[in-house]
Amino acid sequence: MEQNKKDLLFEQINKLNEVISTLSEIFSQEDVADEINFSSVVSDKLKDFHKEWQ
Repeated sequence: MEQNKKDLLFEQINKLNEVISTLSEIFSQEDVADEINFSSVVSDKLKDFHKEWQ
């Protein structure tokens, strides 16, 4: 069960990074700067949590 949670967390991190990448590619930085910044902060926090959990 714990491994499933770790795997899901890792998948969420990857999906969030994909969203950030897509936003950066499709839209100008000025249009989505707040969304990218917020998403980056969330991604970083999830990465930290994932590292601690291992």
